[in-house]
Amino acid sequence: MGPEATSELYMRIVRFLQEKGAKYDADFPPIYVYSLPLPDVVENVESEDVVVSMLVGAVKKLENFGVSFIAIPCNSVFSYFEQMQNAVSVPIINIMDETAKKANEKRYKKVGLLGTKLTIKQKLFEKSLENYNIGVLNPTMMQQEDITKIIMNILSGKKLAEDKSKLKSIIKYLQGEGAEAVILGCTELPLILSQSDADIELLDTIGVIAKSALNRITK
Repeated sequence: MGPEATSELYMRIVRFLQEKGAKYDADFPPIYVYSLPLPDVVENVESEDVVVSMLVGAVKKLENFGVSFIAIPCNSVFSYFEQMQNAVSVPIINIMDETAKKANEKRYKKVGLLGTKLTIKQKLFEKSLENYNIGVLNPTMMQQEDITKIIMNILSGKKLAEDKSKLKSIIKYLQGEGAEAVILGCTELPLILSQSDADIELLDTIGVIAKSALNRITK
Protein backbone atom coordinates (compact mmCIF):
# COMPACT_ATOMS: atom_id res chain seq x y z
CA MET A 1 0.00 0.00 0.00
CA GLY A 2 0.21 1.69 -2.36
CA PRO A 3 1.13 -0.67 -5.18
CA GLU A 4 4.00 1.41 -6.60
CA ALA A 5 5.57 1.97 -3.17
CA THR A 6 5.32 -1.79 -2.59
CA SER A 7 7.10 -2.43 -5.89
CA GLU A 8 9.84 0.03 -4.90
CA LEU A 9 10.30 -1.65 -1.51
CA TYR A 10 10.65 -5.04 -3.18
CA MET A 11 13.29 -3.72 -5.59
CA ARG A 12 15.21 -1.95 -2.80
CA ILE A 13 15.46 -5.25 -0.90
CA VAL A 14 16.60 -7.03 -4.07
CA ARG A 15 19.25 -4.38 -4.78
CA PHE A 16 20.56 -4.46 -1.19
CA LEU A 17 20.93 -8.25 -1.45
CA GLN A 18 22.73 -7.90 -4.78
CA GLU A 19 25.15 -5.45 -3.16
CA LYS A 20 25.84 -8.13 -0.55
CA GLY A 21 26.70 -10.64 -3.28
CA ALA A 22 23.38 -12.27 -4.18
CA LYS A 23 23.64 -13.57 -7.75
CA TYR A 24 21.67 -16.76 -8.25
CA ASP A 25 17.95 -17.23 -7.67
CA ALA A 26 18.80 -19.37 -4.67
CA ASP A 27 20.62 -16.39 -3.09
CA PHE A 28 17.33 -14.50 -2.65
CA PRO A 29 14.73 -15.30 0.03
CA PRO A 30 11.10 -16.16 -0.70
CA ILE A 31 9.08 -12.94 -0.56
CA TYR A 32 5.29 -12.87 -0.49
CA VAL A 33 3.74 -9.65 -1.80
CA TYR A 34 0.15 -8.94 -0.84
CA SER A 35 -1.18 -5.76 -2.45
CA LEU A 36 -4.19 -4.85 -0.34
CA PRO A 37 -6.95 -2.72 -1.99
CA LEU A 38 -7.56 -0.70 1.16
CA PRO A 39 -10.10 2.16 1.39
CA ASP A 40 -8.49 5.60 1.25
CA VAL A 41 -6.28 6.52 4.21
CA VAL A 42 -4.69 9.57 2.57
CA GLU A 43 -7.46 12.14 2.16
CA ASN A 44 -10.04 10.86 4.63
CA VAL A 45 -10.61 7.64 6.60
CA GLU A 46 -14.36 7.11 6.31
CA SER A 47 -14.62 3.42 7.20
CA GLU A 48 -12.16 2.85 10.04
CA ASP A 49 -13.74 -0.48 11.09
CA VAL A 50 -13.44 -1.76 7.52
CA VAL A 51 -9.82 -0.59 7.30
CA VAL A 52 -8.87 -2.34 10.57
CA SER A 53 -10.69 -5.53 9.56
CA MET A 54 -8.92 -5.64 6.20
CA LEU A 55 -5.50 -4.95 7.73
CA VAL A 56 -5.93 -7.62 10.40
CA GLY A 57 -7.12 -10.09 7.77
CA ALA A 58 -4.12 -9.28 5.58
CA VAL A 59 -1.45 -9.81 8.26
CA LYS A 60 -3.13 -13.06 9.30
CA LYS A 61 -3.05 -14.23 5.70
CA LEU A 62 0.66 -13.45 5.47
CA GLU A 63 1.31 -15.25 8.74
CA ASN A 64 -0.47 -18.30 7.34
CA PHE A 65 1.98 -18.27 4.42
CA GLY A 66 4.71 -18.93 7.00
CA VAL A 67 6.53 -15.58 6.85
CA SER A 68 9.19 -14.70 9.42
CA PHE A 69 8.21 -11.02 9.57
CA ILE A 70 5.97 -8.49 7.83
CA ALA A 71 6.98 -5.19 6.20
CA ILE A 72 4.25 -2.70 5.31
CA PRO A 73 5.31 0.17 3.01
CA CYS A 74 2.61 2.55 4.23
CA ASN A 75 3.04 4.95 7.12
CA SER A 76 -0.61 5.91 7.63
CA VAL A 77 -1.83 2.41 8.50
CA PHE A 78 0.51 2.33 11.49
CA SER A 79 -2.29 4.19 13.21
CA TYR A 80 -3.60 0.62 13.56
CA PHE A 81 -0.27 -1.04 14.37
CA GLU A 82 -1.38 -2.48 17.71
CA GLN A 83 -4.45 -4.14 16.19
CA MET A 84 -2.32 -5.69 13.46
CA GLN A 85 0.52 -6.81 15.72
CA ASN A 86 -1.85 -8.24 18.32
CA ALA A 87 -3.48 -10.36 15.61
CA VAL A 88 -0.29 -12.23 14.66
CA SER A 89 2.71 -13.80 16.38
CA VAL A 90 5.28 -12.77 13.76
CA PRO A 91 6.84 -9.30 14.11
CA ILE A 92 5.67 -6.40 11.96
CA ILE A 93 8.44 -3.90 11.21
CA ASN A 94 7.44 -0.62 12.83
CA ILE A 95 8.35 2.16 10.40
CA MET A 96 8.18 4.85 13.06
CA ASP A 97 10.44 3.03 15.51
CA GLU A 98 13.00 2.19 12.81
CA THR A 99 13.03 5.77 11.52
CA ALA A 100 13.42 7.12 15.06
CA LYS A 101 16.40 4.80 15.61
CA LYS A 102 18.04 6.10 12.45
CA ALA A 103 17.43 9.73 13.46
CA ASN A 104 18.92 9.01 16.87
CA GLU A 105 21.98 7.35 15.32
CA LYS A 106 22.56 10.60 13.43
CA ARG A 107 22.08 12.50 16.71
CA TYR A 108 19.36 14.71 15.30
CA LYS A 109 17.38 16.72 17.84
CA LYS A 110 14.72 18.18 15.56
CA VAL A 111 13.31 16.74 12.33
CA GLY A 112 10.70 17.86 9.83
CA LEU A 113 7.90 15.54 8.73
CA LEU A 114 6.10 15.14 5.42
CA GLY A 115 3.18 12.72 5.50
CA THR A 116 -0.55 12.20 5.13
CA LYS A 117 -3.11 14.03 7.23
CA LEU A 118 -3.68 10.83 9.23
CA THR A 119 0.02 10.41 9.99
CA ILE A 120 0.29 14.04 11.11
CA LYS A 121 -3.00 14.07 13.06
CA GLN A 122 -2.26 10.85 14.94
CA LYS A 123 1.29 12.00 15.75
CA LEU A 124 2.55 8.59 14.67
CA PHE A 125 6.21 9.60 14.45
CA GLU A 126 6.17 11.76 17.57
CA LYS A 127 5.39 8.71 19.71
CA SER A 128 8.62 7.02 18.59
CA LEU A 129 10.85 10.08 18.30
CA GLU A 130 10.05 11.34 21.81
CA ASN A 131 11.79 8.22 23.16
CA TYR A 132 15.02 9.82 21.95
CA ASN A 133 14.02 13.41 22.83
CA ILE A 134 13.77 14.31 19.15
CA GLY A 135 11.33 17.09 18.29
CA VAL A 136 9.10 17.16 15.20
CA LEU A 137 8.28 20.08 12.91
CA ASN A 138 5.13 19.81 10.79
CA PRO A 139 4.19 21.73 7.63
CA THR A 140 1.62 24.51 7.78
CA MET A 141 -2.03 23.67 7.12
CA MET A 142 -1.80 25.07 3.59
CA GLN A 143 1.37 23.10 2.93
CA GLN A 144 -0.35 19.96 4.23
CA GLU A 145 -3.14 20.44 1.72
CA ASP A 146 -0.53 20.60 -1.04
CA ILE A 147 1.20 17.47 0.27
CA THR A 148 -2.09 15.56 0.25
CA LYS A 149 -2.78 16.55 -3.36
CA ILE A 150 0.76 15.59 -4.36
CA ILE A 151 0.45 12.16 -2.72
CA MET A 152 -2.82 11.54 -4.57
CA ASN A 153 -1.12 12.57 -7.83
CA ILE A 154 1.72 10.11 -7.23
CA LEU A 155 -0.75 7.34 -6.41
CA SER A 156 -2.40 7.94 -9.78
CA GLY A 157 0.94 7.83 -11.59
CA LYS A 158 1.45 11.58 -11.97
CA LYS A 159 4.94 12.66 -10.95
CA LEU A 160 4.81 16.35 -11.78
CA ALA A 161 7.75 18.75 -11.82
CA GLU A 162 5.61 21.38 -10.12
CA ASP A 163 4.78 18.94 -7.31
CA LYS A 164 8.45 18.19 -6.75
CA SER A 165 9.13 21.94 -6.67
CA LYS A 166 6.43 22.43 -3.99
CA LEU A 167 7.88 19.64 -1.86
CA LYS A 168 11.38 21.08 -2.14
CA SER A 169 9.98 24.44 -1.02
CA ILE A 170 8.28 22.84 2.00
CA ILE A 171 11.53 21.08 2.91
CA LYS A 172 13.31 24.45 2.75
CA TYR A 173 10.64 25.92 5.03
CA LEU A 174 11.11 23.12 7.58
CA GLN A 175 14.88 23.56 7.37
CA GLY A 176 14.42 27.26 8.07
CA GLU A 177 12.35 26.36 11.13
CA GLY A 178 15.25 24.34 12.52
CA ALA A 179 14.85 20.86 11.03
CA GLU A 180 18.15 18.97 10.82
CA ALA A 181 16.59 16.31 8.59
CA VAL A 182 13.18 15.67 7.03
CA ILE A 183 11.27 12.41 7.24
CA LEU A 184 9.55 11.35 4.03
CA GLY A 185 6.75 9.91 6.14
CA CYS A 186 4.64 8.71 3.24
CA THR A 187 6.04 5.95 1.05
CA GLU A 188 4.77 7.67 -2.10
CA LEU A 189 7.10 10.64 -1.54
CA PRO A 190 10.39 8.77 -2.24
CA LEU A 191 8.92 7.99 -5.67
CA ILE A 192 9.26 11.67 -6.58
CA LEU A 193 11.97 12.94 -4.20
CA SER A 194 15.56 11.80 -3.74
CA GLN A 195 18.45 12.96 -1.57
CA SER A 196 19.77 15.15 -4.40
CA ASP A 197 16.64 17.29 -4.07
CA ALA A 198 17.53 18.59 -0.59
CA ASP A 199 20.40 20.22 1.29
CA ILE A 200 19.59 18.22 4.44
CA GLU A 201 19.13 14.50 4.93
CA LEU A 202 15.86 13.00 3.79
CA LEU A 203 14.90 10.06 5.98
CA ASP A 204 13.29 7.92 3.29
CA THR A 205 10.89 5.48 4.95
CA ILE A 206 10.99 3.01 2.05
CA GLY A 207 14.76 2.83 2.51
CA VAL A 208 14.35 2.49 6.27
CA ILE A 209 11.97 -0.48 5.90
CA ALA A 210 14.15 -2.09 3.23
CA LYS A 211 17.26 -1.90 5.41
CA SER A 212 15.37 -3.26 8.41
CA ALA A 213 14.06 -6.14 6.30
CA LEU A 214 17.57 -6.80 5.00
CA ASN A 215 18.94 -7.01 8.55
CA ARG A 216 16.34 -9.63 9.38
CA ILE A 217 16.93 -11.58 6.17
CA THR A 218 20.71 -11.73 6.53
CA LYS A 219 20.86 -12.59 10.26
